[in-house]
Amino acid sequence: MGRREDVLKKAASTAVNGNIIPLQGDVSDKDSLAKVVEHVRQKEGFVNLLFANAGVIGPAHLQSLKKEDGSKPTLKEFQTAMMKPGMDEFTQTAHINVTAVFYTAMAFLDLLDAGNKKRNVPQDSQILVTSSIAGFSRQLASGYAYSASKAGVTHLVKMLSTSFSQNGFHIRVNSISPGLYPSEMTQNTVSGLGDWEGGAHGAFADAKTMAKENSPAERTGSEEDIAGTILFMASRAGAYLNGECLVSDGGRLSQLPAAY
Repeated sequence: MGRREDVLKKAASTAVNGNIIPLQGDVSDKDSLAKVVEHVRQKEGFVNLLFANAGVIGPAHLQSLKKEDGSKPTLKEFQTAMMKPGMDEFTQTAHINVTAVFYTAMAFLDLLDAGNKKRNVPQDSQILVTSSIAGFSRQLASGYAYSASKAGVTHLVKMLSTSFSQNGFHIRVNSISPGLYPSEMTQNTVSGLGDWEGGAHGAFADAKTMAKENSPAERTGSEEDIAGTILFMASRAGAYLNGECLVSDGGRLSQLPAAY
């Protein structure tokens, strides 16, 4: 499910078995969510896994602070740069990255319960959320709105896990907090990085090289890294996870002032 039909169809075309069904919808709109949920209800009647992966970057505060000579901004320059984006841009980041996750979870809750009752898989139903290490790091990554929203959605995951457990729903809630991965969102950052050439046996083919002071792994994440993480958490191998915030960053967070 996503807003852009062309992107959805492109993703669906990569399915080896042709079993990805693209559904156009907007997670930030309750009516749109309701339509998608009803479609799934009529076609399938249940879900075992809900993966909340939509997200936006928000105001690029870090970029606005950079100076050609590499010097630090003055207090006035900092203040001016921070005040330039409208409040609506800051708020919209939280709306997509936190609020929409909450309402998506609530919209699919009864279908996740139906998945438990169907028992077509051994593990309890699960909501999996994409967060970010930006939510743990005290260092400015891209923008204050983005980092704050990711800290918010990480705590939302913990709260939902506790609430569902206390109410006996048997619906697990977990999150993945990636570091730097090549993606549409990070294109500006990774475009200047060289291709990773250290993967034996052709592993991590789409990873990019990073300086060791920016990543102990000396590379970005790859499709293989994130796919393996998701498969683990979605399968029976990860059935005992609940309230987990799994960091996948090659050790990047260990180099930053952070709370994890």
